[in-house]
Amino acid sequence: MKNLDQFIGSQFTWFIGSVVDIDDPLLSNRVKVMPYGFYDETIDKSHLNWSTVMMPNTSSSFKGFGSNHELMVGSWVVGFFRDGPSAQDAIILGSIASSTDGTIDIPEEAQLNPPTNKVHKTEAGHLMEIDNTSGAERIHIKHTSGTYILMHPNGDVEHSNKNHTKITTGDDTVTITGNSNVTINGDCNLTVGGNYKADVTGNIDLNASGNVSITGARIDLN
Repeated sequence: MKNLDQFIGSQFTWFIGSVVDIDDPLLSNRVKVMPYGFYDETIDKSHLNWSTVMMPNTSSSFKGFGSNHELMVGSWVVGFFRDGPSAQDAIILGSIASSTDGTIDIPEEAQLNPPTNKVHKTEAGHLMEIDNTSGAERIHIKHTSGTYILMHPNGDVEHSNKNHTKITTGDDTVTITGNSNVTINGDCNLTVGGNYKADVTGNIDLNASGNVSITGARIDLN
């Protein structure tokens, strides 16, 4: 029995269990699992070791790059113990479909504040976050240059970039139900290849510190 938990010629020990904690203090993509049949299920989760989650080949899992797992407290998982029958060093292979009768004991702190931010970061520094935290739901896409698009919990969209080019090959319609404020610190040039029409139901105030020039073959002022 002495060599059963060694890597070479060891006894393969697998398990099915449920996730009881996903708040990894080292932010190393680990979870705590209750492996059924190995412990008394009344054991406090503080006595359970952190388990490593195996990620797909599409996630580098290297130096903080790649994706994080999407396991939740209560997820059922399949895995094995690297240390065999000692059952202390678990690897999570994947999750399996499960349902409960509503009696599963999920700690209140896990229900109220679990880390539910799904993150993917590449080696170049590009970042994508999909945050499902209750009351703080957001989507954040960031380029390594610092350019980003952020969708706030209330639905507001914020984006920041150095230069911006927009190309529309067909029609473009913009509808704003509130007010619109545009500040341009440099010059503004508008070129219209066809007709230009502006309908204003209120007043028009035009203030210019310099000259105002209007050139046209015909100017009608009614």
